[in-house]
Amino acid sequence: MIGFIITAIIIAILIITILVFGAVYKSFVRKYSVRYKQLAELNKKYTFYSFVRHDQEHVYDNKNFYDDISEEDYLIYELQFIQSDVIKQINLMSFNNEKYSKYENEVSLLNTISYDKETKGYIKGLLDYVERKEFKKLFKSVNPCRDYRIRVILYLSKINNQIYAKKSKTFYSDELLRIIKRLKNRNGGYFNDKGIWDSICRVERGKVSNKMRFAIYKRDGYRCRICGRSQNSTLLEVDHIYPIAKGGKSTYDNLQTLCHNCNVKKGANIY
Repeated sequence: MIGFIITAIIIAILIITILVFGAVYKSFVRKYSVRYKQLAELNKKYTFYSFVRHDQEHVYDNKNFYDDISEEDYLIYELQFIQSDVIKQINLMSFNNEKYSKYENEVSLLNTISYDKETKGYIKGLLDYVERKEFKKLFKSVNPCRDYRIRVILYLSKINNQIYAKKSKTFYSDELLRIIKRLKNRNGGYFNDKGIWDSICRVERGKVSNKMRFAIYKRDGYRCRICGRSQNSTLLEVDHIYPIAKGGKSTYDNLQTLCHNCNVKKGANIY
């Protein structure tokens, strides 16, 4: 028991000694290492643009929509509204990348360890080891974002909001620019790229959650707004008054309750 206590005391003393000596050596390096101070000044000289996130998240309570809509579909839909901001961020991160290359080049020139104070009383090998560690730590403290990215996360929940599935994908600058180029390929209000339009339609259709569907049924008295049949005698569906194929949105004022037969007859007509 006594031997254990003595061993513990010795270990504690060693740890304290290492910490004290480490702090003393670090303090000396930060005050008197020539290249450490040069790097500190270099870090003040270089400023970089901040990374502004445009990550996207959405929760579905309908498994069919969750399975049908991909992360890319959802990104395409959202890029309609934020593409200008995304292009700006991509350009800024590209600027960061170019500037960081210049920064790295200047840092590489600071390769000689020297001190502007006598190192007498210090173990030179240990002092240089601490200097290299502190220099590396200061160098790594400059770590700007140099490649823009957007992460899309789609969740699947139960009607009580309990999440039980998730899928995600990260899209980087090159892919984002390719999608934006496809979005810009349009004729007036129409996209020339069918894949783009299909993605937008899938996401717009998926905005009609189960909660929203039941709210529409309740608002319409659980009856078809064309023929008046109730849920007791037919299968009811939620219809877009102004169809998605013609630019209609999944908003309460553009949704109505129809029976299956009336919905099929209506098709892409507006009424």
